[in-house]
Amino acid sequence: MRVLALIAALLLALFVAGCTVYAFGSLLFARIVLLIWARAAPRPPLRKALRAASAELVACLLLLPLYPLWLVAGRSFRARPGGVDPSLTPRRPVILVHGLAMNRTNWMLLGWRLASRGIGPLHGFTYFSWFPVPTLAKQLDRWIEVVRSRENADRVDIVAHSLGGIIARYSAAQPGGAERIGRIVTIGTPHRGTELVRFGIGSVADLRTNSRVIAALTAAEGVAFTSIWSSADCMIVPPESASIAPLGTDRVFDDLGHLSLLISPRVAEAVAEALEACPRPQGAR
Repeated sequence: MRVLALIAALLLALFVAGCTVYAFGSLLFARIVLLIWARAAPRPPLRKALRAASAELVACLLLLPLYPLWLVAGRSFRARPGGVDPSLTPRRPVILVHGLAMNRTNWMLLGWRLASRGIGPLHGFTYFSWFPVPTLAKQLDRWIEVVRSRENADRVDIVAHSLGGIIARYSAAQPGGAERIGRIVTIGTPHRGTELVRFGIGSVADLRTNSRVIAALTAAEGVAFTSIWSSADCMIVPPESASIAPLGTDRVFDDLGHLSLLISPRVAEAVAEALEACPRPQGAR
């Protein structure tokens, strides 16, 4: 028993150490990349960046232990009584699309908050994220059809994190895609690519600033876009690459990291407001 306890303590220590290295190491690396590759000054100020790194550490400690549960958790969230009267704000089913190397358990907290507000039904979508974006978009298309049939809905709304936002936008940009999607709300999505993925294959290569996938992300008539992002996100370099203007609306924070966007009550509020807004797309580029 003592040996097992020591092994468990060692694994826990390694996990915490790994999360700490990611949270604060990515902060340092992103600031170096901004200076050398992007030729831009690091931002936000170091004090807020350290606050964002601390929030990122908390998010890792909360979300990553849930990762193995994706087969039994996060599949769907039903709107709970007490939220906004659906007769006043018509609801569409919402599909939750996770980011690179993650799964639908990332949505456990945010999905619960949205359901508590009366938003839903919400359906989690899990995919193997190393395939190219066009392949993943086809998988998402099939899931959209499943949800539309299950909920007897003409259109769905999509809330997507990171790479998931690129997949959703690519799907909407394809022929017939905009006819099935009402709103796309992205969280920490590099709409213009990120300098951190100069090397990579599959979906990682598709996140380069000059990739063919990024170039194909045009407006989708009839789809309303909202991008929620943080200027302290160390995975998107430069952070402004997460802006979707003028195609849609930006909601910007300055003290949250890439994963901590998913556990923030302020972000949950911003997502809910975007889903409840009139689905009118903004300008086109």
